[in-house]
Amino acid sequence: MLPRRSKCVYVAVLATFLQCIAESAAAQVTVIKNGIAVPEDRVELIYGATCRVVAEEFHLANDAALQFPITLILGDANERVLGDELNETYFIYMQRWNEPLFAASTSRLALQHLLTRERKTKIVAEILRRANRNAPVSYEGLRRP
Repeated sequence: MLPRRSKCVYVAVLATFLQCIAESAAAQVTVIKNGIAVPEDRVELIYGATCRVVAEEFHLANDAALQFPITLILGDANERVLGDELNETYFIYMQRWNEPLFAASTSRLALQHLLTRERKTKIVAEILRRANRNAPVSYEGLRRP
């Protein structure tokens, strides 16, 4: 049996450990700063708000289904958003921290993440089916018996 003081230290260490685990599990955005100042608490706040708003807009019971890891890379002049559903990697490249751009980028990725791979495949197949149905027919195609 541990002495009372050791129990207190043990409980404090365990509580700190569990808090660190919870925070790392909650942190879905990895920020690569490249010397650019960014308020990381705002990054996480905007990301969380994005997931909640998109979930509400599409009447999802739980916004956790929309949460996915994003890497924010600052200091890149070629600003862009990349989402690779197959490898489940999502990147936002920004020259400098910009809240409206980050919110728009995260919402774009959340909307992309909302659809399952099967549903995307079905949508693409339907798009191609309709495009082929409305495609012009060549003269040679009309002459075939």
